[in-house]
Amino acid sequence: MILKSFIIEKNISILDKYSLALIYGENIGLKDDIKIEIKKFFKEYEQISFDQNEILKNEQLLNEQLNNISLFSKKKLIFINEVSDKIKKKIEQILENPDLNFKVILFAQNLEKKSVIRGMFEKGKNAGIVACYQDTHRNLSEYLRKKLEGFVGLNQEVINLLISNSGMDRKTLSHEIDKIKALFLDKKIK
Repeated sequence: MILKSFIIEKNISILDKYSLALIYGENIGLKDDIKIEIKKFFKEYEQISFDQNEILKNEQLLNEQLNNISLFSKKKLIFINEVSDKIKKKIEQILENPDLNFKVILFAQNLEKKSVIRGMFEKGKNAGIVACYQDTHRNLSEYLRKKLEGFVGLNQEVINLLISNSGMDRKTLSHEIDKIKALFLDKKIK
């Protein structure tokens, strides 16, 4: 099922419907923001993170995590980073036997339209896919307003300057926002 990134960004609970989700694209900052929101939303889940290479080197690693029940939490959230078509067989196994007690969230760089794994997620009923394309000036402007809500002195000129200095990169802009929050404790931008 294809999901829009701006909708997921506003309502992360939509991912709760799917046992598997693939988040891919060139916008690293947006993927990081979505990952942070996923971690917050599924905070009662035991959270585990792997890279695709770890799973490919140890064939049983993912199966062990999916079958191993923790004493502290019955639910698991597994992140798999740097995903490509090489992990196709493992994902097919999970898609065949979805389990409500675990969620697998995959993160990938930009995937071609003909990518096998992308096609599986676009057609799958138990799987969601989110494309994270580069932000527009308008998206970044809204992002800044949301993140700096309550700050006095935030105007379009300041927003344009921040977006320009970040090179239209959300990750860089996020670092700039952190600096502003650290420097302007009184929430007055001067």
